[in-house]
Order: sequence, then C-alpha cells, then structure tokens
Amino acid sequence: MTTGLPHSEPTAQAVWRRTVGWILGAALLRGLLSALVPLLPDETYYWDWSRRLEAGYFDHPPGIALLIALGTKVLGPTAAGVRLGPALAALITHVAAAAAAWLLGGRELSGARAALRAAQLIALMPIATAGLVLATPDAALFATATVAVLAVERALANPLRSLRSLAWWTLAGVALGGAFVAKYTAVLLPFGLVVACLLHPALRRRFLDLGPWWASLIALGLFAPVVVWNAFNDWVSFRFQLGHGFNAAARGNPLSRELEMLGAQAGLASPILFGLLALVLWQALRDGWRNRHALAPTDLATRRFALAVVSLTPLAFFAVSAWRRPVEANWPAMIYPAGILLLATSRDARVLGVWWKRGLVFAGVLVTVVALQVATPVLPVPPRRDPIARAFGWDSLAAAVDRARHDPWLEGTVDRWVAANTYQDASELAFHLPDHPRVFSLNMATRTNQYDVWPNAWGRVRPGDGVVLAIEATPKGDSLAAVVGQWFDETKPGGNVSLRRKDGEVTTRRLWLYRIARTFPREKP
Repeated sequence: MTTGLPHSEPTAQAVWRRTVGWILGAALLRGLLSALVPLLPDETYYWDWSRRLEAGYFDHPPGIALLIALGTKVLGPTAAGVRLGPALAALITHVAAAAAAWLLGGRELSGARAALRAAQLIALMPIATAGLVLATPDAALFATATVAVLAVERALANPLRSLRSLAWWTLAGVALGGAFVAKYTAVLLPFGLVVACLLHPALRRRFLDLGPWWASLIALGLFAPVVVWNAFNDWVSFRFQLGHGFNAAARGNPLSRELEMLGAQAGLASPILFGLLALVLWQALRDGWRNRHALAPTDLATRRFALAVVSLTPLAFFAVSAWRRPVEANWPAMIYPAGILLLATSRDARVLGVWWKRGLVFAGVLVTVVALQVATPVLPVPPRRDPIARAFGWDSLAAAVDRARHDPWLEGTVDRWVAANTYQDASELAFHLPDHPRVFSLNMATRTNQYDVWPNAWGRVRPGDGVVLAIEATPKGDSLAAVVGQWFDETKPGGNVSLRRKDGEVTTRRLWLYRIARTFPREKP
C-alpha cells in the first residue's frame, strides 16, 4: 500500500554521515585484516630498512621506511607497530579521496554524494582495501598521490596566476614530493599532467603560470636527498628500477603479457568497477577534447580531461613495459587516485545506475572472500601457492635458529652470526628473533638487494667466527650450504623446519651450523 507521499531527498548531512561510516568501517576492516595476518617477507624487509634510516634504498625511496619508523616509535618492533604508519596513510587516502570528490562534485548535496561514492570505492576496491593493509611503498604512494591529485584539481579550478591557485600548487608540490619519496612511479603523475597540458589548448596556458613551476621546484627539493643518495651509491636504485621495468624477460609473449596486465587491473579494481572506470575515462577524454577550442582553463570538462590523462598515463607506460617483460599487478597503481575521483564524480546515469550497484556488490563479495581467506583458508589454493600463507611459520623458524645459535657445538667461536640466503628469510628472522639481531642475506644465486648495499657477511665474518645459516631445503640450497662450508673448519646439519599455516606446509628450511671460520671471502662469489 502506498501513501502517496513524495519520496524525500536525503540531506547532505545524512549523506556525509554515511560517508564517515564507510571510512571508519574500512579502517576497522583493515585493522582486523592486519591483526589476522603476520608480517609478510616484504614488510619485514622494509622494517629492516627502518632500523637504518637513509635517504634511499636499493629497491625504493625511503617513504615506507619512514612510515614504519614512525609506527615502531610508538608501538615498538611489533606487527602493529610496523603497520601503524601505513594504516594512518590509508586513512589519509580515504579522507583525501572523499574531499577531492566533494570539491569536484560541486559541494552541497551533489558533492556529498560524490564523496560517498569515493568512500565506497576506496572501501571496496581490492587494491585499496586489501592493498593498503600491508606495510609497502604503495601505502605511502596512495596517500600522497591522492592529496596531490586533490591539490592539482583545485589549482586547475582557480584562475591562472591567482593566489588561491598558487596556494593549491604549493600543496600539490609538497604532496608530489612526498609521492616521489614513496615510490619512483610517482613521476608518472606530473608526466601525465604535462602530456595533458601539451595536448589541450586551454591547459597549455598553464605553462605561463608560476604555480606548476613552483610546485615542481618544491617536489624536486623534497626528492633531492634521494638523488644524492643514489649518486653516492653508484645510482643503484635508479639502475635497478629501470632494468626491473624494461629488461627483456623470457616468460610469455608480448600479447599475453598485455592481457595479463589488464586482467590484473580488472582484478585489483574488481571487473565491473574497472569497466565503469574505463567508460568514465573515455567520456572525460571525449568531452574535454571535443570542445577543446571553446573551453576555458578552469572549465569542468578541461579539468576532467587533465585527470583522465593523468590516470591513463601509468597504464600506457606499463603497456610499453609489458611488451618487454611481465608487469606486476601493483605497478600501474597510479591509475587509481585520479581514476577513482573521475568515477565518483560522474553524472552519467549509465554509470550511476544498476551497474554501479552491481559493481559495488561484486567488489564487496571479492573483499569478503579475501577477508575469509585471511581469517582461515577457504579457497582451494595449495599453501605453497597462497600469497597470504607466505606470512606464516616464521616464528617457528626463528625459534629453531635461536636454539641453534646457542648450541654448545658452537662454543669456541668468536662471534656467532645468523644468515640466510634471501632478503625475505633474513628480514623475517631479524624481526622474529627475540633480540632482533643483524641477520645477513648471502644473496648467492639470487637478485641483488639492499643487503648487498649494507655491510654484509662478506665483510663482517672474520676468522674464528661461527654462523647459523637457514636456507631452502632443496638440492640447490644444499649445494649453496656446501659452498659456505668450505670456508669453515667444521659443518653440522641443524635439521629441517617446516613453515606451516595450520595443517598446510608452506615451505621448508634447513639449518646449517658452521664452526671456526678460516678465510671467509671479502666479497660475494
């Protein structure tokens, strides 16, 4: 039975309450997931960086190390401490995305609805919900890049050479500098903006404005210590990242790698929302280009065109990279800060209708499955292939290593060192051993990493020292352990340790004890 009364419109205040609820709910969900999963090897690797703060590291700039150092200063060297800084960065991402959508969406009720949609996207897109749980460089990158996108859009919304525009460009420079310090791929954000300004006549006028140049100067100033660190370390980080992205790899063919990259993005955003995102980007490009000669620099279509180019530039860049080698799923993540803003502020009924609701529901299902898999294995994935399972079992290995380094057989050695052969094992042991000692990563037959930059076993193990080595329980691991044994008077097998998640074995490590070093090499063989 109907009453005949008109359906009442929700107030902006009511919509904002829902927005805040989504933001807080997502924060609680990330906190729950964080409590359920021990630190993954990459996270303990970055934690080890935070113990030796520098202006740069082999793999990335220092942003994640600074965030982790902030958290461990408050909560100590615990999993909660390691993830505290990234959790705050995730909250900043969420708030900044909602604020940017509110401003671009027109404020008032339409802006509040856009902010709500942005909050829903950040809460339900797997790349934001699950990805921002972990203490990785992406946490710092998303926060700073989202603030930078907000500031750039506001700068473009204000007249050229105005004080308000300059103020927003200043914030953009600070945020962009923070993004540079988080991850090198942040350079794709200003690069995309430059491309947009070169393409669009109205945006081209921004080259005559002081603001963008001032923002660039601020960002480069904040990034300068990273450049100096690279200069003093043979440009190792720059060379590694360039080679990491463009050196040819044998796996797959170019077409399969391109499809794999697009499929990964559809998975990270959820397929329906990724399709809506593609539609909105196309509309922003079309509308901004079609009337390019009539548009003013501050017009909405001009700004949306700029954001679309900024969002698509990382995708184009990594499409070129994928032609030569596989692209990891999170590499093109710079698509999303501007893309989410455009999707949240769309006014197209096709975007905001039934497919929007279906997209949110489907993304919610994906996030729920991830949360269940985090709590307890529910998917038919063998533990050895489950990326979540890689976080488990390290406490057992650390306990076995701790017993081994106190083995009476090692009496008579000068110093007793702990070593592993990979940065993952070395950092997990350093974190889980009770005294958090320095653990060496020998990196024999593995890729170079930060442990090769720091003083390592090749320069620290002296005649008379002993070593406890944890290495993969494989024929290759045994061969490498035998090589190490050549440099000591005696070698003793220490047994196998199974790293498990509940009843499933993830991997196995074998311990080796070495007594009385003779002539340990001064550099990696």
